[in-house]
Amino acid sequence: MRLNAHREDTFDGLAVWFATAIKAILTLLLVITTVALCIGMVKAGLDVYHSIHKPLETILQEVLLDTVFIVALVEIMMTVIAYLDDGKVHVRYIVDTILIIMLNEIVSMWFKHPELTNAIALSIIVATLGAIRIALKSAESKQPTTTKS
Repeated sequence: MRLNAHREDTFDGLAVWFATAIKAILTLLLVITTVALCIGMVKAGLDVYHSIHKPLETILQEVLLDTVFIVALVEIMMTVIAYLDDGKVHVRYIVDTILIIMLNEIVSMWFKHPELTNAIALSIIVATLGAIRIALKSAESKQPTTTKS
């Protein structure tokens, strides 16, 4: 069964307007994320500068957490750029972003000496995401490649 629109020209106009609005919003989000990335890099540098008198372990912990957060922002930006470029969201980018965010959680929890149940729960989530990522990678390698013109 096929649904036919009574006013197909109106629907086409709304679709174009909606796509344009979404692209404008995502472009704004990309600009905001770029500004946040720059601020995060400056903050990471200032954190290192202000913690010179602290033990080396504390400095490295702060640098590691700031770096993982910056990488998560880069992954989010890659997802938005891929959507603007292709018009669709790649599941691989979403899984990569979530893996990076979970890595940030693992690192921050690691320094707090977590309870065993919390560590096990986080490990199960990361293992599941890792399995999904591996499955996506193997599915991508089996698909024929197409060139974009």
